[in-house]
Amino acid sequence: MQNRREAFTLIEVLISITLLSLVLMALYRSTDILRRSNKHLYNTLEKSSKSMKGNSTLYMDLLQSDDNISINDANEFHQITMQNTGHSLYGQSSAQVTWLVSKNENTLLRVEGSNYELPLREDSYVEIDPIVSKVELFKVYKNRKKNKLLILLQFNGRPVQSFMIQNRTIAKTAEELKRERADVGNAEFLDSSGRPSKTKKTDTNTLF
Repeated sequence: MQNRREAFTLIEVLISITLLSLVLMALYRSTDILRRSNKHLYNTLEKSSKSMKGNSTLYMDLLQSDDNISINDANEFHQITMQNTGHSLYGQSSAQVTWLVSKNENTLLRVEGSNYELPLREDSYVEIDPIVSKVELFKVYKNRKKNKLLILLQFNGRPVQSFMIQNRTIAKTAEELKRERADVGNAEFLDSSGRPSKTKKTDTNTLF
């Protein structure tokens, strides 16, 4: 008697094809999820890297400045200017650098040039570098002695980033100078016995 070899039936073949299709679909979905996850991670790291690079640039601008630093805190987003800093991205030996937030998508900008004024004029020659967009917070705080700076930055719904720099001298604002002049002008003078004498009106314009 001859041995008869059993073959796959049509139903078994169809079942095998169906199972293989389900496995391939699962693998494709897993690969697609992994690809999207990698893309999201790459974008997150790229934005974080750009933000960290921006913080590092601002830190170096402040660190290499000659302490002639001014802060404008009159608006929602603060503005900080270093009149002379040795940290230049464009090969200048000394540069004037301003960090501010523009109204265009709340973009944090770094403006580098020499002896320019804000707002910029048509003949102003400066280099403008966008750092990050969708800025929600950009504040620069100084301590009472005006030798420390705290910078806060938040953008695009991310956690607040901050850093502090010490041993910097911050220029007094016009409002602070005006307040000091008013305090000196209204000060009481003591006589030889230590008692308050008549208020002496002082010409504060000659004090500075």
